[in-house]
Amino acid sequence: MDEKRLAALERETKTHAIKFLKEADGEPRPLFFLSVSSVGTASTYKLFLRLHETRTSKIVSRRFNHNRKPVNWGSWRQFAASTDDSAARKELFDDFVSKSSVLGPIIKERFETYARVLRDHGTDPLSAYLEHERIGYDRLVSMVRRLGDGVRGPFQEALGVYSDEILGRPAEYYDDYYFFRNRIFRKYVERPPTRTSPVAKVLATLKRMGLDATKVKVDLKDRPGKSASAFCAPIRVPSDVRISYRKSNPLEDFSSVFHEFGHGIHFSSVDEGANFSDRYWIANGVTETFSIFFEGLIHDRRYLREELGFVDAVADDVVKRFRFNILFFAAFYAANSTLKLRYWHDRIPFEELDGLYSDLTELFMGIRYPGAYWKLHHVMPEYFLYSPSYLVAAVRALELRNALVARFGERYWTDRDAGKALNELMRRGQSLDLSFSMLDEASYAKSLSGD
Repeated sequence: MDEKRLAALERETKTHAIKFLKEADGEPRPLFFLSVSSVGTASTYKLFLRLHETRTSKIVSRRFNHNRKPVNWGSWRQFAASTDDSAARKELFDDFVSKSSVLGPIIKERFETYARVLRDHGTDPLSAYLEHERIGYDRLVSMVRRLGDGVRGPFQEALGVYSDEILGRPAEYYDDYYFFRNRIFRKYVERPPTRTSPVAKVLATLKRMGLDATKVKVDLKDRPGKSASAFCAPIRVPSDVRISYRKSNPLEDFSSVFHEFGHGIHFSSVDEGANFSDRYWIANGVTETFSIFFEGLIHDRRYLREELGFVDAVADDVVKRFRFNILFFAAFYAANSTLKLRYWHDRIPFEELDGLYSDLTELFMGIRYPGAYWKLHHVMPEYFLYSPSYLVAAVRALELRNALVARFGERYWTDRDAGKALNELMRRGQSLDLSFSMLDEASYAKSLSGD
């Protein structure tokens, strides 16, 4: 990492943003918020780097190894997915949660610095986020709560079934979302239902729909220090978009690849003539809509049978397991989202967040997590407000799918007109037409409760 080069780029970005803020008098609004955010991000980038460096150097096990190297923050999900020793996983989990105390002061300082910068320009992180996402606070809180309430029962029922199958006991706090997301498909690791490359398949599907993903570059090498989570980086929209992921198991790899290519095709489809804010200031609730939508292909029985050649029984089983993952995601992010929304809205002291997080995981998931766990997450400490966007996008992705099915049929991924409809949405960037979505969280929760 060339920290000097990063510092120079951050200073340049900050200089340009401040100049705009001084001269533009708050208009146009998208550029105002983009500029304020740029100043806030530039003002906290050293803390962001320190967070990453501290996690890499301090969140490391002295006892357990993965691939002949000490387990660290970047590899502990892979370690958890590969071992049958629950006691070892618990020991590692508790060890990392304990060590997360070194992250707290960095995260707190970064959050507070960002908030101070935004206050200096007449706004705050929550207000900026809500305007960007085009949603009111009360509506968002209500949506998160109702969605969490709606999935709680089905999630706990499914958790009981798969905990008994995988662990032979009820789930504990250290059997987290990422453990189950990988282990749920372990039965297919040795004999995968398909040998098809997920990258090759998603490219073929996009091409069939008339969507051009040739601008998207993929990094799939497994190397020390690489993020445990797949991600997409829109370097220059729409001409330079990059995806990074680490392999874990075949079916979860399909989910990760299709999800990130949803981001990739979205960013690379934005009209190159669109204004700057429409290309670079796209709300997370918009970007995640397309990633979750394309990931949804891997959760579709027809797609699994017809495109990947799964036999009926395997397709049905895989879909049920994916549904469990989605239920876990929804319950987990109901807790995550509520923590962040209440932190910014109610001005909860940073030191009280751990206790609140334990309460929220117990409320939405039925399992009381150690409160400090949120600091070990990737999204929660790295982003000021992102988690609610996942739930907004999940609901919209289902509504987008339903709209395409109504127009083009159940096999919409074979129809170039469906691709044209998607391209028309994606090409507009932040200014896309959201009329396809009523943000109906009740229907989304209901879709996860049965076959």
